[in-house]
Amino acid sequence: MDRAARISQLKSLLRKDIDYLCRRYDRGWIKPIARTLKEIREAKLPAVFFGGTIRSLLFSRLWKARLGRPRDLDIVVAGGDVDLLRDRFRELIARETRFGGLKLRRENWQFDVWPVQRTWAFVQEQAGPPEFASLPATTFFNLESIAIDAWVEPGQPRAIYSGDDRFFDGLITRTLEINLEENPFPTLCVVRSLVMAAGGDFSIGPHLARYLTRHGSTVTGSELEDVQRHHYGVIRHKGDTMVRWLEHISDFHSRDSQ
Repeated sequence: MDRAARISQLKSLLRKDIDYLCRRYDRGWIKPIARTLKEIREAKLPAVFFGGTIRSLLFSRLWKARLGRPRDLDIVVAGGDVDLLRDRFRELIARETRFGGLKLRRENWQFDVWPVQRTWAFVQEQAGPPEFASLPATTFFNLESIAIDAWVEPGQPRAIYSGDDRFFDGLITRTLEINLEENPFPTLCVVRSLVMAAGGDFSIGPHLARYLTRHGSTVTGSELEDVQRHHYGVIRHKGDTMVRWLEHISDFHSRDSQ
C-alpha cells in the first residue's frame, strides 16, 4: 500500500474512533468524554481534539486492535476566551494553566481545554494565524501535529487538520521527530521524548537526536525524575536509566554525524 492510501486509511480509522467517543453515552468510561463534548457544543464553541489524544487513539487501534483510552484529552476551542470557559466549566476546574487554559476533571478524566488563540506558538508568533488549520504547526513533536473536529453539524464531514501529514508519516514509520523546535520547556521536551519513544517503541529522528544531545547533556537523573513527577504525577523511568539513554543517543548521534 502506498503512502497516500495508507494515510487515507488511517484518517478513516481516526474519524470512526472520534465519532464513537463523541456519541456513545452508553459506555461507562466514555460517558464523561461525551458529556463534556456535549456541553462544549451547547456553548456553541467549535472544538477539536488535538495532539497526543489522537496519537493514543491511533496507536492503540494499529498495534492493539482496539479503541484506545488516552491518558487525558486536549481540546482546543474557537470563538471564545478563557472567561467564557471558566464560567461554563466552573465546577470542573482543577486549575488554570500559565498559558491561559483550564485543566478540568470529570470523574477519572482530565481535560486540557484552551482557546485556540492562547496556544503558545501562536502567542509567540511561531506559527500561522490562530486557527484550527494552523494547529499542526505548533507542536514540538511530529506525533502530536494533528487536530480533528470534536463535533460537526449533521451531514458535515469531520475535518482533520494535519498540515503536510507528517503526523501520519511518523506513525507509519514509527519515528519520533521534532515538528517545531521552539519551546519554553526544553527539559520537559527531553523527558517526554524519552518516555514517548520508550512507551511506543518509536525510533528517534536525527533532528530530535541533536536536540536531546544538546539539551540533555547537563540534566541530572534527579532533575529528570522531578520533571516526570510534576508532569505525569509519577516517575515513569528512573533518572539514571534516562541518563544512560541520553548518553547512548549522544554517542550514536556523534558516530552518525562523522
